[in-house]
Amino acid sequence: MAIATYNTDLTDINADTTGETWVEMTNMAGQGAIEEAETDFPIEGTYHASQICTKSSTLGSACFDKGSDISGSFDTYDCVFVWQTFLPAAAVDTFANGGLRIIVGADASTWSAWKTGGNDFGRYPYGGWQNTVVWPSFTADYDNGGGHGGAYRFFGSGINVVSGIGKGSPHGVDIIRYGRGEIITEYGDTGVATFADMAAENDSNRWGLFQKIAGGYLWKGLMTLGTSSNEVYFTDANVNITIDNCLRTFADFCKIEINNADSEIYWTNVNITALVDDTYGSLSIGVFEVVDDAIVELTGCVFTDMGAFTFDSNSVLDNCTWRRCGIVTQGGGSLTGCLFDESAAAKALVADDITSISGCDFVSDGTGYAIEGFSAAGSYTLNNLTFTGYASSDGSTGNEALHVLASSGTVTIYYTGAAPSVHSAGATIVKVGDSVDITVTVKTTEGVLVENARVFVKASNDTGPFPYQESVTIVNSGTTATVAHTGHGMATNDYVVIEGASLQANNGVFQITVNSVDEYEYTMSSTPGSSPTGAITSTFVALYGLSNSSGIVTTSREYGDDQPVSGWARKSTSVGQLYKPGPISETIDAENGMTTSAILIADE
Repeated sequence: MAIATYNTDLTDINADTTGETWVEMTNMAGQGAIEEAETDFPIEGTYHASQICTKSSTLGSACFDKGSDISGSFDTYDCVFVWQTFLPAAAVDTFANGGLRIIVGADASTWSAWKTGGNDFGRYPYGGWQNTVVWPSFTADYDNGGGHGGAYRFFGSGINVVSGIGKGSPHGVDIIRYGRGEIITEYGDTGVATFADMAAENDSNRWGLFQKIAGGYLWKGLMTLGTSSNEVYFTDANVNITIDNCLRTFADFCKIEINNADSEIYWTNVNITALVDDTYGSLSIGVFEVVDDAIVELTGCVFTDMGAFTFDSNSVLDNCTWRRCGIVTQGGGSLTGCLFDESAAAKALVADDITSISGCDFVSDGTGYAIEGFSAAGSYTLNNLTFTGYASSDGSTGNEALHVLASSGTVTIYYTGAAPSVHSAGATIVKVGDSVDITVTVKTTEGVLVENARVFVKASNDTGPFPYQESVTIVNSGTTATVAHTGHGMATNDYVVIEGASLQANNGVFQITVNSVDEYEYTMSSTPGSSPTGAITSTFVALYGLSNSSGIVTTSREYGDDQPVSGWARKSTSVGQLYKPGPISETIDAENGMTTSAILIADE
């Protein structure tokens, strides 16, 4: 049993001692003297370097001479971390003009510099110490003498001063480190790991990786939870984390990585938001990867403007939100009641087990799929999933709700509510929704229920999911009429009304048997002996039948979208009261169906 521990891979470049060598770099040496062992305002330890800055519109620098090239110690993704400040915040230039910079040099005249801040970016315009970072392989904003050329001896801070300061030494540089920027958390089966303890260890050592700030924490670098050797037990709730905007690093610089299959992570209401600057954008917005199949349970967590997320089979995600984030890969995990809001990726969710996704909402910004998956032919059930803002019909725009990867066979999708649009890689798509009731009650103006009234309700325009006066061709064989009707979308036992056929036996209302997505057949009451010609049309019939003793005609069917309908109720008799037909004009709601009345008026 072990209490949680927190460590880092960062290595100190300078030390908290006197007698260090600090210099200004060639062509960035327009300010005053450097105090190498200043004690006035250190952020770490006892000493820091400071610089007099009396000149306006002039570059300055304060760089530590390590004494030898340490390039052999640098790994591919190692970065340089510098604590730097310029106390009069408005006196440095903007980020675009390199108000604050990190410098890495082979010597005092051969160096590279990268923008890290300014009076409009980072901790500014309010000023104060900030831990800034650059990846020396990132293209430098400024080079002198050909740049550092892969040599690492001089490290420090550069400034572009717009207003000279008459008193004091406002340019401060403190501890400088290098490394991947990893904060490593292990153990915790007693004294579990928490964000508060992680920040306390960071702040005690001034690593600059996971700082406590007002209202939460500021994070950058690689957050490693568990290692290949040791698991971690991490539990926390009601935490706000901001991802620092590290513009001179690399895309996956900010990353949460969960290692060791024995690790357990339990987060509730943990909110992580990437800083995205309106002017300068962002680079490393934070990715999340479950490397080993650890237990990861996230409840009510919100992730905003982040990158990709990769989960595994032991991941349980309950009521979480991804807002403007990258691709979320299910990896066999379960997702319940989650929200995918305006995904920034070509698909919000890559799914490999659709049965473990339920009650989730997907909202599109007009681009990208909601779910990509369905790689094999077969049947799939969408468990109370809703799709808002996606393409309204099947196609290949890239904004369909579902991207079906199966290239052959039939993929049957069972859904509730409105039918999702689909982009298929080649498979035949069959969509089956929940049935809704369509009910018409026939009564007189006095409210008397009418039995045995004929009710006929059909599609009234072409805005619904079913056919309205669509052109068809018909081949007759005996009493069987076979209808060629491209993409009709209907099912066996549906009714259609056929009009415009040259043979009267083909015209009327018929119940159909579906042969394929482009063909169905019906039985005529006689044998015409030939096939019809003419401008033949077919229209979907939603309800066709006689009212019962309660004046009701009802049926059930699934609807992929709202269906406008019109029709009538008619009572025919040779004895007794005669009625004028009662008109019907309604819309069948895809989720709630239709309940309406047809009123018969006495025909005197």
